[in-house]
Amino acid sequence: MKVFRQRLTVWDVFPLLWLMFLGFPVIGFFGEARTPAQAALFWGLLAGFLAVYWRVFMRPHSERWALIGWAYTLLTYLLLFPVIGGTASAFLIYGGSLIGMQGSVALALWLAFLNAQVMVLPLWTGQYGTGDLGWLVPNVVFTLVAAYANHASYRQRITSDRLAQVQAEKEALAADAERERIARDLHDLLGHTLSVIVLKSELASKLAERDPARAAGEIREVERISREALSEVRAAVSGYRGSGLKAELARAKVALDAAGVRLEYGGQPGPLPPEVEHGMSMVLREAVTNVVRHARASECRVSITRAGGYSRLEIVDDGVGGAAPEGTGLTSMRERVRALGGEFTRDGTAGTRLVASFPGAEGSGPRAGSERLSGPLPSSPRRRPQ
Repeated sequence: MKVFRQRLTVWDVFPLLWLMFLGFPVIGFFGEARTPAQAALFWGLLAGFLAVYWRVFMRPHSERWALIGWAYTLLTYLLLFPVIGGTASAFLIYGGSLIGMQGSVALALWLAFLNAQVMVLPLWTGQYGTGDLGWLVPNVVFTLVAAYANHASYRQRITSDRLAQVQAEKEALAADAERERIARDLHDLLGHTLSVIVLKSELASKLAERDPARAAGEIREVERISREALSEVRAAVSGYRGSGLKAELARAKVALDAAGVRLEYGGQPGPLPPEVEHGMSMVLREAVTNVVRHARASECRVSITRAGGYSRLEIVDDGVGGAAPEGTGLTSMRERVRALGGEFTRDGTAGTRLVASFPGAEGSGPRAGSERLSGPLPSSPRRRPQ
């Protein structure tokens, strides 16, 4: 299956930070004079390691490359240990981290355990002294921990990417279903009316010479039918525009269901100014995207209430929360709300709670503090059977 990739984030490039530990083998290399052959071996193997490391972590959906990376680090250690000694064990720790980037936790831990055994082997052959235990034991632990931690990260990343793919596919299906609904409604609305207009126009044309009075009557009837059709089309278009928030709620339910997150919806939004409804829909869409991709939540609550001339959208999830710096999505939501003269707040104390207040509420609706009505979720659009 082709895996959908999200845009690159800071966590995607975080593994590059761990390359700073290559300083240990580099320091070991420069610790004494080297022959040209040793220098060529060391720098050649180091360059190859960087290429393999980049391939595994920057394009992490190939388990074959994880195995190649692990084998390369083991070979690099065996070739460089006679040259730089124990500092070459850094490559065995990297091997543990690389082998974690594949689907089998058992394989990752067994191969990391093999790396650990290779690391302590010089201790049994007398090449290490007891004074080396101070760094040898932590390195063995780091090798095993790196394998397990990167395996967990790999599984989470794969799951997140597949959920994003499912969400994109669901949105495409919803868009197709919406186009089919509009086409069906327009056909039902205008098909019969236009057929009547054609027939009466043809009749008026035939009667124009022999019965002008009757022909004029038919033309007036065509005018009446056309005006009625125009009114119906305008009403239908207004209905489509007014269903933006409901349609977004339906898409949110589809996306959250696909991610295994239960959606609860409360409130009756009532009539909203078009710009407010559009802004609220976009905030809801971005917030739900964040819940699906990052929150690791099991429940998401959405409510729309009224207070003091403001329409208030609240999205709460029970995910990881936190006070991490705002990314593009949160910044976009904040700017969108401010552009409409509203206010946007975020609270990551227990899960994440987003509140967007928009001015210019129309009509009457539930006041803040009043009992919210549990509004039924709009039905998720489905593709008609072929």
